[in-house]
Amino acid sequence: MITVTPILPTGVDDRGSNYQWNCDRTGDFMLCYRHAGSSSGQHYHTGISDYKNPEIMYLLSGKALIHWCPLGEKEIITTEVNAPARVVVPVNIWHQLIAVTDCCFIELNSAQDVQQDSVRVWREDFEKMINEKS
Repeated sequence: MITVTPILPTGVDDRGSNYQWNCDRTGDFMLCYRHAGSSSGQHYHTGISDYKNPEIMYLLSGKALIHWCPLGEKEIITTEVNAPARVVVPVNIWHQLIAVTDCCFIELNSAQDVQQDSVRVWREDFEKMINEKS
């Protein structure tokens, strides 16, 4: 199961707002901007890369839908995410992000982590796979 945790403000005044979160990861991270209607993901992670076990993402602005399904299950679930929020995706969960609005997020992993530990399964193929009769 993925988890979505809203990030609550630690301070708000006429200048704007402040938010705080704890990060125990270091190294190279990815800052991503997505246009409304675009798709990212359509893959799952096996845990080869420590920073994809689990995958942690912070949605900084906008709204997105996360479509996800644990491997071996038969239903794609949709979770709405509104910024600011922390999203955690455990290994062996197929997932796809659809940007509802223009959005920005940080993935707490590098491009190398993505290359080492992403098993791409296009949504159409994944839907066929989970709907096959045993």
